[in-house]
Amino acid sequence: MKKLLTTCLIAGGLLTGSALAEETVKVLSINRDVEPWKQLYLDVVAEYNKANPGVNVEVEFMEDEAFKQKLPTLLQSDAAPDLFFSWSGGVFYEQADQGFLRPIPDDIAAEWKKDLSAGGMAALSYNGKFYGAPEASQNVAIWYNKDNAKKAGVDPTKIKTWDDFLGQVKTAKEAGVTPIIVGGQDKWPLHFYYSLLAMRIMGEDGLRASAAGENGGFDNEDWVRAGKEYMRLIELEPFQEGFMGVKYDAATGLWGDGGAVFTLMGDWDLGAQRAASSNGGLSNEQLGVVPFPMVEGGKGKASDTLGGASGFVLTRNAPDAAIDFLKVFMGPDAQKRAAAEGVYIPTAPSAGGLVKDSILKQFAAIGGASTYHQLFLDQFFGSTLGGAINDVSAQMATGDITPEEAAKLLEETRQFQ
Repeated sequence: MKKLLTTCLIAGGLLTGSALAEETVKVLSINRDVEPWKQLYLDVVAEYNKANPGVNVEVEFMEDEAFKQKLPTLLQSDAAPDLFFSWSGGVFYEQADQGFLRPIPDDIAAEWKKDLSAGGMAALSYNGKFYGAPEASQNVAIWYNKDNAKKAGVDPTKIKTWDDFLGQVKTAKEAGVTPIIVGGQDKWPLHFYYSLLAMRIMGEDGLRASAAGENGGFDNEDWVRAGKEYMRLIELEPFQEGFMGVKYDAATGLWGDGGAVFTLMGDWDLGAQRAASSNGGLSNEQLGVVPFPMVEGGKGKASDTLGGASGFVLTRNAPDAAIDFLKVFMGPDAQKRAAAEGVYIPTAPSAGGLVKDSILKQFAAIGGASTYHQLFLDQFFGSTLGGAINDVSAQMATGDITPEEAAKLLEETRQFQ
């Protein structure tokens, strides 16, 4: 691996030899069991530790849902990490408002923007301050298994509308092939359907109006229709048996084992399904990707995307060494390796053209053509309202709530959060 060099911050007076001496930098990441991704992290850490005697960077990996549940408590304790993964959005804003984060000095942030994605940096900024460095951009799309699509007698490349998709789901079901794999227990994989339907129906302006409490907020005909379109899918019983008892990691393993025709998931699933499957997962030749379809009469565009703008942010008591490491951890050299090895779609401009993997190229093309990129709604709207979106997505999937009740509950949550 090309040697990663630390940023030269001494001239700015931030880092001194004494400040770096005997420092421990603790990093908390979401699960990176995808071997190239985890190995990339470990290699960057090892290279940094070797190049910086007296600094010991330690990285811990935590399953996504456990991470979300434990992080708020960790941030209030002496066990808080110095750096942690962030999806940006409303949850990140809450953490900044609550004083849990350390801002990066303005002069250093200005230097970082020369090498890192300006848009990615902006996603990790709040009220004029930068708190982290961007890593990857993510987009959610419909994956399909070519072998299973052939068995089911469907052609996913012809999916242009929601009705097209529902028709192929129904055909697969009738052919005895499981249409869709989903990790319902974690709820957020289900919220992708509800979120994307809402985006296609109301468009960017409609979502922003809901966030501002305009047009009834969430309790309006567009959100009700999104729920009703979602229920059209649920009524086909499209998911694998016992889907509400399956977490994402297990679900992506089932997908990698060839368990269905479709899954709605982000680009990270390419490696995740291979790591979680029992037989090495699906090859690029077995996989295809299509954008989420349009809904008849909707105000959104087929090129509007849902996804993430993720990276790592600093906690309030992070040592200066953590700032130095963060630039290396998320820096151009690490992102170039990620691009070349098909680990993720990087945000650093110098790394973007190095993506070689055929599937990641398709996701990069979807992102490159995006007319409006919406952050995952469960992150964008913050922990309370975002959590409610996940909840109602699951409750509608189990028949415990109607689309009308879901819209009303979301608006009540928005008003009282």
